[in-house]
Parts: sequence; structure tokens; C-alpha cells
Amino acid sequence: MCDVCTTLIIYNIKTEYVNKKLSKMKSNNSLDKFGHFLVRNMRDNAIDFFDKLIEGYYKATTLQKIHQELSQFTSEQKDIIRKSFIAGIDTSIHDFLFALEEIHETADDIQIMVDGENVVRLSEELHRELLTKDGWFSRFSHYVIEF
Repeated sequence: MCDVCTTLIIYNIKTEYVNKKLSKMKSNNSLDKFGHFLVRNMRDNAIDFFDKLIEGYYKATTLQKIHQELSQFTSEQKDIIRKSFIAGIDTSIHDFLFALEEIHETADDIQIMVDGENVVRLSEELHRELLTKDGWFSRFSHYVIEF
């Protein structure tokens, strides 16, 4: 094979490799964009709400009543309640993502699109994106919770 042909083949292989990497990065960026949105708008907002509720921040009568009831607990008990609340949020988000995966495998009539891509197709196991050491909770949440 001539040197020019070899160079063209190597160039094509490198170009395909780079294009695949860029395509994967785009997918990961879309997936991370979704993860960031989900964590900040569902998890962090709910934790912010709970913390403000405990502090008595809200003026609504129903929330003031809950604040009064919660104020009867010790700091240790409030910490357990907070952790339970967060565990409930985290479980709900996990189950929501798992349900998206299940519907994708059957009907595929419910989709979340980010940058024109179905987020379920961007991850082998969408629900596992949350919990790993470098998962969405650890990368995007304002709160690190140890259970």
C-alpha cells in the first residue's frame, strides 16, 4: 500500500475515533444537563424547603403549624426526620428514573428530551446516574448527606 493511502486510512480512523468521542461527550453533556436540572430543581429545592420549614421561615398558616409541631423535637430527632425526608426524596427521584427506563422498554410514549435526545437512551441505567461516587448527587447537589 502506498504511503498516501496509509496516511488517508490512518486519518479516517482518527477522524472516526474523534467523532465518536465528540458524539459521546455531547450525549454525556445532555445527560449531565438533565441530571443537574433534576438534582437542583427536585432534590435541592425540597431540602431547602425542609430546612426553611424547620427554621420557621414560611409565613403560611399551614406551614407555621408544621413548624410549631417540628419545634417540639430535639436536634437529634430533627436530624433523623431530615435524613428520612431526604431519603424519601432520593428514593422518589430514583424510582422516577427507573420508571422512565421501564416505559422506554415497553411503550416509549413518555420521554424526556434534552438537546433533542431522549435521556433514557443516553445512559445504560439512568437510575444509577444518581448514586455513584461521581454521580449526579455528588456532583450537582448543594447537599452531601451521610446516612
